[in-house]
Amino acid sequence: MDTVTHGLTGWLIGRAIPSDIGKKEATLAVIVGSVLPDADNIASLLGSESYLRIHRGISHSFAGVAVSSLLVALLFYRFGKWKDLKKLYLLTLLGQLSHIALDLLNSYGTQIFQPFSDARVSLDLLFIVDLAFTGIIVAGLFLSRRRPGRARTALAALAVYVGLAGFLHLRAENVVREAALRQGVPVVSSWALPRLLHVPASLDLGIGRKAEAAARAGPDDAAPALNVLVDRKTFPVPAGPFAWSGFVDDGSTYLRGEVDPFDGAVAWKERAWKGRDVPEVRALERLQDVRTYLWFARFPAVAVNVSDGKTTVTFFDLRFGGLSVRRPFVLRVIESPGRSPQALWGS
Repeated sequence: MDTVTHGLTGWLIGRAIPSDIGKKEATLAVIVGSVLPDADNIASLLGSESYLRIHRGISHSFAGVAVSSLLVALLFYRFGKWKDLKKLYLLTLLGQLSHIALDLLNSYGTQIFQPFSDARVSLDLLFIVDLAFTGIIVAGLFLSRRRPGRARTALAALAVYVGLAGFLHLRAENVVREAALRQGVPVVSSWALPRLLHVPASLDLGIGRKAEAAARAGPDDAAPALNVLVDRKTFPVPAGPFAWSGFVDDGSTYLRGEVDPFDGAVAWKERAWKGRDVPEVRALERLQDVRTYLWFARFPAVAVNVSDGKTTVTFFDLRFGGLSVRRPFVLRVIESPGRSPQALWGS
């Protein structure tokens, strides 16, 4: 989740704590804890490769927050008026655990088991920015100014919202799997990841097209060839777990489609060779940047371009869209005769 939502969540939790003793210090401890893990964003100063390794690493792990919560609690104890070190520690830890919980809801991946494992864990339930989710928090803060009990009601509403997202996630994953099987695509694995709802920029919103696509086969229903399709102009709306990307691994390629969990429509968007299996990638696996990228990417794909004797291998993650859209986390490796490969990061 975005840092603002983390902070607001900590404030809401602090508001819900049923205690008048040290109330201000308790709330502040939870708020500080709720934003503290994102201090690792400073790793961006070290470059893209280091940022991918460090962000959501040790500062977002259970072991990491256990230690950093103690350090923050000692600072509150030393310079604050409330001298209950145990409660200050537990409240700061509660804030940090809320941060981890929210980050697990999206598909970026969080290394919660550092320093023992660098596995990236994600529940794939909500997009990293969700205005509806944040709106519930803001409403809870506004309504609980005089009645703290309403903060607990808002937290319960957030739990229900996440439960709805979980239901739609399972529905979307089943839909994309069944759609692939209907097209004769062997399914090794399938996933559903939240995405931004994109609304067509033109006035023709295409009402009813998805329902029609679910009822009969059309051009978008067929499993795509090995290419990238260009989408129509749209604008994103970060509100609600109602738009999903479905992914299928058929053993040699990844397929990506946009899934409507309500009417069961799947609009296939692209199909790409699995990046790890491309010969040009195998030749570059000795590079640290490439190893980091393949560790980070959920659905790594590549585009290879040869021009004027130079070979450019562009790495992208289908999780963030294909080459037809502007997307984050792109790595280009340029190979020139007689020179070492050059790694360039950027969209």
